[in-house]
Amino acid sequence: MGANSEIVRKQIADLRDYTDTVAAVHLLKEVVTNGAVVTVGSAKEIIAVENSKKDPKIGNVVKAILAKAGKPGEERSQWTKKADEKLHLEAAITIGGAVYTVDFTYDGIKDEQQEYTVKITSKLDAEVSRGKLFFDHDHSATVKLTYDRVGDLHAVTKKGLAVDTKSFVPHAYQNEILAKFSDSLAAGKEQRLAVMGTGSGKSIVMAGIAQAVGRTVMIVPDKTLVDQQSSETQKMLGAGKVGGSTHVPTVFTLETIKPNVDVDWDGLKDDLSDMEEEDKQKIRAYFAKVIAGTEHFDQVVLQAEHPLFKIIAGEIKDSMVLIDESHRHTFTEEDTQILQRLKARNSILALTATPTSKLYDLFTGTPLDDLSLGAAIELGTIRPIKPEVAYLEEKDLIDQAVIHYFDDYYLQEGMVGYVDPVELKAQIKKATMGIEDAVAQQQAIEQALELNRIRAQRNMGFSDDQATREKLAETYQKLANGDRPTLEKYQGKVAELRKESESQARVQLAKKFGAVDELELRRQVPLRAVNLKNDIDIEQQKDIQRTVNSFALALIFNEKFTDIAEKDRSHKLDEYLKECDEHIKKYKTKDGEIPPPFLSKLKACEDADRIKLNTALTKLGPPISKLPTAQKEAMVKLILDRAEAMVAKIKTSNPISDVVTHATPVDLVALKATEGYASAIDMKTKQSIIDEQLAQIEVGLRTHIVADEVIATGVSIRDILNVQVINSHSPVVESNINAINGILSGPQATGRCVRNKDVSARAQQYIDKRYQDKGLVLTVDDIIDPKDSAAKTREVMLNREEQAKKEAKAIVTLQSVIRGFQTFTLFQQSVPLHQKIVELSQKLEVLDGLLKDKEKNKSTKKELQAKVAEVGASESESILRELDRLEKELEIVPGRKKGAQLPTEYARNPVLFLTWVKIKLKQAELETSTTVVKQTIQELGEEVEQLEKSIVELKQAIQEGTMQLSKLKEQEARLLEQMQELNRQFQV
Repeated sequence: MGANSEIVRKQIADLRDYTDTVAAVHLLKEVVTNGAVVTVGSAKEIIAVENSKKDPKIGNVVKAILAKAGKPGEERSQWTKKADEKLHLEAAITIGGAVYTVDFTYDGIKDEQQEYTVKITSKLDAEVSRGKLFFDHDHSATVKLTYDRVGDLHAVTKKGLAVDTKSFVPHAYQNEILAKFSDSLAAGKEQRLAVMGTGSGKSIVMAGIAQAVGRTVMIVPDKTLVDQQSSETQKMLGAGKVGGSTHVPTVFTLETIKPNVDVDWDGLKDDLSDMEEEDKQKIRAYFAKVIAGTEHFDQVVLQAEHPLFKIIAGEIKDSMVLIDESHRHTFTEEDTQILQRLKARNSILALTATPTSKLYDLFTGTPLDDLSLGAAIELGTIRPIKPEVAYLEEKDLIDQAVIHYFDDYYLQEGMVGYVDPVELKAQIKKATMGIEDAVAQQQAIEQALELNRIRAQRNMGFSDDQATREKLAETYQKLANGDRPTLEKYQGKVAELRKESESQARVQLAKKFGAVDELELRRQVPLRAVNLKNDIDIEQQKDIQRTVNSFALALIFNEKFTDIAEKDRSHKLDEYLKECDEHIKKYKTKDGEIPPPFLSKLKACEDADRIKLNTALTKLGPPISKLPTAQKEAMVKLILDRAEAMVAKIKTSNPISDVVTHATPVDLVALKATEGYASAIDMKTKQSIIDEQLAQIEVGLRTHIVADEVIATGVSIRDILNVQVINSHSPVVESNINAINGILSGPQATGRCVRNKDVSARAQQYIDKRYQDKGLVLTVDDIIDPKDSAAKTREVMLNREEQAKKEAKAIVTLQSVIRGFQTFTLFQQSVPLHQKIVELSQKLEVLDGLLKDKEKNKSTKKELQAKVAEVGASESESILRELDRLEKELEIVPGRKKGAQLPTEYARNPVLFLTWVKIKLKQAELETSTTVVKQTIQELGEEVEQLEKSIVELKQAIQEGTMQLSKLKEQEARLLEQMQELNRQFQV
């Protein structure tokens, strides 16, 4: 089972060589960044010196070690000749619980490059944390190093791939997954499942394997992910140097088939159901050449939902197959069978953040790795999350969500953006000569408290219940509008929560200066009055100003606006502006003291005007371009005004800080930020409205969006620092697999706030108390568990499936009960009549829950149909507009009709030919988009039909059960009358 054994052996060797080389680079990086000890003469001092620099580099440490050791043959050299007649330099490196011995071998000079072989052997002392286990215990890796004439140092794989910290390589924790997969292949386990949560880098793992073994077959669900994976693969692999040169890989997709196989594509149905077997054989024959390598492509990226995939899937063999979002390949029996056949003939790594039970059945045993959301947080690749989970009565869910949203939380030591009061105190004493120590300390604590506090941040809320979504959004909006009764309802309770949060934060800050009387300190914290309307306005002002400043600075200095916004969130913007000001003040008088890259940015400002700035802003596109027209125009004006003010300062060599820090407050009402503070959306909401609202929340013009699963996945906004999940009670387990209460969209929704690694986010979950101890809802604590998330998710998944099976049996049981009632008379029942009525009522309640769930799911599917059609129409319109524009460019060609070929004499013109090629590509894109949309709508229609059948069956069963219940109640009533009559007679 699996790929050809010789191919697997090569995959193992290539993966091991690659992971060893990458691990060596990361190990040497640890030497610098974490101050590990290298015991080669005075190498300890070398590392200390390098670590003291602003930008320490791995290569500098290695070069310094080699330099300290001297050149081979020199009198002072510490190199020693060994039995292999080569010169060696030995070292030992210790990194948190692990010891590595390192043996440098000098191989001489080749092509003006010094060449070394480095043998690294792991000697573990204790369990090592994820991302630090560079090699397994007693594993030795031999890596080639080259040291060129300009001083750059590279590790080189046996394939000649140069690996350094600047080129694309997987992170250390991702490299561990590749190494584990290599070991798994060597152990004969060639098909494995890896659970990787949001933000853990599934695409990088896939690209790393592709870089290691060469051509892979990557399978993703939809066209969007095909485009994304193709682009990322080309970007990542194209950055690597093999044999000293770069190469952007060619990528095969299913659309490559159409121009290369002689089939009447225009005459076929969108789902290709009418395709002749002869044409299918042509397609399979061509694709078989791609897999065999006779039709050369560097990488293959396939769309599993494309109708061609089912035709060609059987030709995939003896390949390294990488499956992204693998849980989506188990939703139908046909997809599951395709996956089974792929397993039989290939090496496979299936990746998912949310595995299903069928996926576990297909890939038995423990997953290769469980890199959960919590593990990724622990590694520092995404934001840490402060979890808050509460089980509440149904009536309290919304109120508690609102109250706790407005509670403050504080950054803690070790978090990005945390402000240390000890450092603040030193700054205060330096700035204010003669200030008393106690006064400086108190000021430092007050400032740190303010800077570390996070309040009323942009929030995404999620719930399956429409009434809950609408009520939560309505409540937030009333608070923003200043509705007095709503403010009075919540402000007192928020004040109590904030007092406790402030008390905890003050204690922690005070402890930085020594022991404290915790009780006394808490007693001194007053119950501060809360003005939620004012808090909302302040935070919206901050959010909008951050957007304006970020875009304005990005336009001037040609940087990413998201990077500048991150500096603002993590309290680094002032330092950034101060550095800019220092250079700007020297501009035109001391240009030689300004770093050349920054000087060129300043000089570019000389030609900047509003028109050019606006052109640059337009090119940046979303989120500004996605805003409603009036808001877009207003935000563009604010950004351009700010940018022009900065440019004017730069031209006169004046600092720009004041333009940012003393900006005029924006008019929240005029910007419609107040009236658009909160909203509820769902699958019924038009995509254009969803796009507008996502753009609004990204720029700060909206603070809350409360949704169902419509934005639980695929939405990544860096400024979302709060997520609220409300698990409203459902009488039955939802048949909609993407329900927020389930194990797919629920964890994905939780991850909407981890997009970056700055500051700390908060995930709040409020669960209907009826779910407590049932094991049917995954909690935030479970989701971010760094070790057992997968096991806990699987447990909840199995509980939900088991409960769903019990509920599905209810209809069969009910029919059996009805038959039983019809067969026996009342007095032949072994169970009292009233107990029968209770049991039948309970079963009818379950069926009623199932009916409501099916009707809700049917409505969701229909809404999704409409949304797919809407998005498809929008995409088609966009493509058609672009086609019209391109066709107009070719109107200069005499006699050419729209859509016709380019005459030969004009095809030699590179500009015209390129335009014609763009037209052909756009036409192909339009055809693909239309096909996929139609197919998706058809599939959803079939699901709706199936649901309608189930609804009819349930209604019939409920009707029969209700009639029988009515009869039983009548019998019970008659029996009670008889008993009452007997009682009266007895009394007489």
